[in-house]
Amino acid sequence: MSSDDGRPSTVLVVEDDPDIRKMVDECLTTMGYETVLAASGNEALRIIESDPTIDLMLTDVMMPGISGITLAKRVMQMRPAIRILLTSAYMDDNVPPEDLPLLRKPFRFEDLENAVVATWAAGNWRDTPIA
Repeated sequence: MSSDDGRPSTVLVVEDDPDIRKMVDECLTTMGYETVLAASGNEALRIIESDPTIDLMLTDVMMPGISGITLAKRVMQMRPAIRILLTSAYMDDNVPPEDLPLLRKPFRFEDLENAVVATWAAGNWRDTPIA
């Protein structure tokens, strides 16, 4: 459910590193978004199945168990309207996975804000990665 100003209202943050998850949560909350946090792909799938308020999912690519790319593919099948933003410090610069937007780590507050806004505006599919 997007907010009245056309922005996503609830962002699911999927990150296995607790420090990064906390930092992203604090940044998104400061930006005015509601957040739901998941430490794994499996936890994120359970949340997606049960929480209809999720508008955008920000997920790390490299996680134990279900990778962020596999998670993104499953979420696109389950809930195609959810926008997806990938984050990683380890992705090949030449291959944006599944043509989804990619925010490279480390990133600044402004980078995160710009990536969320651009991902929401563009929808799920993009021709080039973000930042």
